[in-house]
Amino acid sequence: MTQSFGIDVATIDDSAIEAGLELLSQPPGWIVAIEDLDRMRADLERVVPELASGELRLKACKFKRARIENGTWTSLCRLKVEDRDGGSYREVDLRGTLLPPGVDPPVGRVDDVPFGEDGWRCYLPDLRWDFVLEQSDTSLPAMPALTDPERARTLLEGALRESAGGLDDIEIAACTPKIMRYREGRRCTIRYELEYAPDRRQAHWPESILAKVYEGDEGEGTHEAMRALWASPMRASTTVRIAEPLAIVPEQNVMMQSIVPGEKALKAHIKTAFGSGLEAGVEAMSGHVRKAGRGLGELHTSGAVAGEIVTWDDQVASIRRASDELATVVPAINHAMEPLLAELAALGEKAPAGPLVPTHRSFRPAQLLMDHDDMAFIDFDGFCQAEAGLDLALFRATLVDLSLRAMEKGDELLSPDEQQAAQVRLDELCGTFLAGYEEVTQYSAERLALWDLLTSVKDILDCWRKIKFEHLERRMRFLHHKLGTLPVR
Repeated sequence: MTQSFGIDVATIDDSAIEAGLELLSQPPGWIVAIEDLDRMRADLERVVPELASGELRLKACKFKRARIENGTWTSLCRLKVEDRDGGSYREVDLRGTLLPPGVDPPVGRVDDVPFGEDGWRCYLPDLRWDFVLEQSDTSLPAMPALTDPERARTLLEGALRESAGGLDDIEIAACTPKIMRYREGRRCTIRYELEYAPDRRQAHWPESILAKVYEGDEGEGTHEAMRALWASPMRASTTVRIAEPLAIVPEQNVMMQSIVPGEKALKAHIKTAFGSGLEAGVEAMSGHVRKAGRGLGELHTSGAVAGEIVTWDDQVASIRRASDELATVVPAINHAMEPLLAELAALGEKAPAGPLVPTHRSFRPAQLLMDHDDMAFIDFDGFCQAEAGLDLALFRATLVDLSLRAMEKGDELLSPDEQQAAQVRLDELCGTFLAGYEEVTQYSAERLALWDLLTSVKDILDCWRKIKFEHLERRMRFLHHKLGTLPVR
């Protein structure tokens, strides 16, 4: 009887599927080492002259993000360094490129350029990281104007006056920008507190707004989606709130919207609730996830038409491309996922597809903002027309993953038996979410089982592609759990 992460996989008929998953469950050490921040810190302190001499001290290093790019992994790492006396510190962003075994290291000495200055470079031979200084963000050219209070005031006022949102008379005296989220080179969300001259203030002028700046023209698509939702019954929903789209500045790739109440996402509430144990988490979250399901049902039946069409075949093809790209970097896992993807593709042809509905596409607990018991849906950047299963499965898989992670103590993972026992209660919580959805509309249970499994497959690949192997064992167990629900072909 074959075992994988302690889970009995004897129910998997196809041995090729089983063998492929075994390959994916065992990432090579040279990749896993990338996550070891203690080792990275020790290597930096040994290789960088200013750190080795004690001229500078490395106070912290953070592995921010990794992705496959140009046939290997690149990452953004943030270092916090202070001078010898501890009197001042600064943050330095480094762009790292992983050199797989067999690739020659870069030519050049580490001490050619002082640390943190343009042209600086550092190679860590043990981890095979090639670091350069991260350049200023040139992919978001609107950032200087959006973060300068006076330039932002002019930009916001002009855009809001020209929009069709009833703010053509607005007169902003001052604004205070605060960066809320920043994905370097990709996207930035900025909150503005607005001030008005007391004798000019009008009741319909907002106290604050959000602006999102994008790398490309994604903002126009998001604005179109939010306008479609605002014109739909979602605007008057008593279950969840959505933000009003206020303005779009296409030449700057900037979109503006109203503020919805709430300071913490449902993701944070899940972490807190399940940190107190399984039963406490299920009890605390049941009402919230039921409301989330009902709200999603309202979104799916809203009739809002915007965005591209995304089909089951599109999703299978996208995951297959991601798998093939990963195999170019790690040839040992070439075609490891293909047997399962082929099985899913065949089952997808057999099970009737559901209708295309307005779809969030990134519907995770992080995209649900909580204000006590009130809930808001945010982040419609990926809005599209797809099967309901895309949103339903993504929320369910993420809900389970976040709950299990919250129950782990430090680096100590749940045992196979503990996760299997917890899964029973978490399946019930996912059922509560689905019950809320079914208060509004229905979706095929057989079809949803396929979406659940496809989403789990993507989560496994994301562990590899984003170098998040600390999640791999838990997600592999969950994938095997979902394989037990796979319909017989």
